[in-house]
Amino acid sequence: MSMLSIKDLQVYYGAINAIKGISFDVEQGEIIALIGANGAGK
Repeated sequence: MSMLSIKDLQVYYGAINAIKGISFDVEQGEIIALIGANGAGK
């Protein structure tokens, strides 16, 4: 069973679709990281 489940995530900055349709599951004990440039809105 997933500890976190994301389905079809979308993020908009005004009219700009910055993230389109991301889905993922995080299982218990998994380690994840979000990587991106400074100022990228992480």
